[in-house]
Amino acid sequence: MEKKQENDDYSFMQEQIKKRPINRKKLFKRAFTTGAMAIMFGIVASLAFILLEPVFTKLVSPKEEKAAISLPDTTLPEEKNEVLPEDMIQDEQELEEKDKPAEKPEPVASSIQKPELEIDDYQKMYGKLASLADEVGESMVVVNGFSSDMDWFSNVYEKKSSVSGLLIADNGTDLYIASNYSFLSSATDIDVTFREGENYKGSIVSYDKATNLVIIAVPLSAVASETKENLTYASLGNSNVGNRVGDMVLAVGDPMGYSSSVSYGIITSIGTPINAVDRNYRLITTDIYGSRNAEGYLVNTKGQIIGIINQKYNNSDLSNQISAIGISELRSLIEDLSNQTARPYLGVTLSEITPQAVENGIPEGAFIRKVEMKSPAMEVGIAPGDILTGINDTEVKTAKEAEDAVRALKPEDEAQITICRATQNEYKEVTVKVTLGVKTE
Repeated sequence: MEKKQENDDYSFMQEQIKKRPINRKKLFKRAFTTGAMAIMFGIVASLAFILLEPVFTKLVSPKEEKAAISLPDTTLPEEKNEVLPEDMIQDEQELEEKDKPAEKPEPVASSIQKPELEIDDYQKMYGKLASLADEVGESMVVVNGFSSDMDWFSNVYEKKSSVSGLLIADNGTDLYIASNYSFLSSATDIDVTFREGENYKGSIVSYDKATNLVIIAVPLSAVASETKENLTYASLGNSNVGNRVGDMVLAVGDPMGYSSSVSYGIITSIGTPINAVDRNYRLITTDIYGSRNAEGYLVNTKGQIIGIINQKYNNSDLSNQISAIGISELRSLIEDLSNQTARPYLGVTLSEITPQAVENGIPEGAFIRKVEMKSPAMEVGIAPGDILTGINDTEVKTAKEAEDAVRALKPEDEAQITICRATQNEYKEVTVKVTLGVKTE
C-alpha cells in the first residue's frame, strides 16, 4: 500500500520517450544530394586524370618520338645525267681542234679477231653473279606469318606462310622491313628470321593492296647486339634511269616459288604503266621464267634494288615471266607506309593523253579512266571520261603532275578540281570543290 502511494506521489515526474518520426522526403533529398555530389566528384576526378595523365607520364617516363623514315638517294652520279657548269665551257684548244679538218683514218692492216669464250669464262661470269646475289642477300630476311585454320574434321591446326623481306631502314626504335602483303594478310602472329638464324617478333605497320606492299616493324630493343652490328640495309636504285631493255638483272627472294631462290635474265620492257587509284606505277618485265606466285626483288648488276616482284599485272600469256614494279615509284610509298602517314584520297584512276590525241583537239591533262564508288571524286560528280586539267592553282598536263598535286595535299583538305568534260561538239571546263578523304589500304 505504501509502495503504491509512493508511485502516485511521483507520477507527475514520469514521461514516455517517443521515437522521432522519419521524414522520408527529407531523407531522400539528402541521399540524392550526396549521390549527386559523389557523381560530380567522380566526373571531375576523371577529367582531371585524363587531362593530366599525359603530363605526369612525360615527367615520370618521357617517351622518345620516333624519327621519320627517309630513304637515302642511292642513285649513282652518272645516272643523274647532270651537266656541270664547267662542262658547258669550251677552252680555246678545244675550239681549235674542232675547227681542224678531220683526218682520214689509216686503213687497218689486219682484221679484228673476235675473242672466243671458254666454259671457264662463263663460269667466272656466273660466279660473279652468284657473289652479287649473296651480297644482296645480306639485306634480306624471311618473314613468317602464323594463323589458325581448320581441316575437314574440325581439327584446328597452325598454318605458316613464309616470304622474303627487305631491310629498308630504322628510326632508332624500330627496324622496318618491306615484304609481300598477300602472304601475310591473314597472319595473327609474325616473326622475322634474320640471316644469322635468330627469330624476332614483328608486327604489320601498314600496307598497300594495289602494290601488294607491306611494312613490318621489329623493335630494335629486342634484337641482339651482334645482329644489330651486322645489319645491312638494301640499296635502292633508280628504275627510270640507267636501265635499258636487254640489260642483265637478277631475281632474288622467292622468284621460283620457294625460299632463297635466285635466277638471272634480261629486261624485256620498261615503263609499262600500271594505273592504280590516285597513283601510277611502272612495270619492268624480264625473260626470267618463274612461279606464278613469285615474290622477291629485281636487282641490277650494281647490286641495287630496281623493282619489287609482282606477278599481278602480267599478261595472261606471260603469267610465269618475272615482272616487278619499279622502285622509283615505290620509294615515296615505302616512306609513307613506314611513317604511317595519312595519305590523301581522291578516288580516280588516271592515264596519260598522247600527243596525237592533243593534236586532234583533246585538251592537255590527265584522262580519268575510272572513278571509285563512294569516293570524294564521285560525290562531287567527277566521272570517267573527264580530263583533269588543274588542282587548286596547279596546272595539270600529265597524270604524274596530277598525282604529285594530290600527294602534296592532306586528308580533309578542300581542293578545287578543274576538269574538261566532253559535250556534243566541244569540251566544257567545269570546276568542283572536293574534300579529300583518307586512303586506308
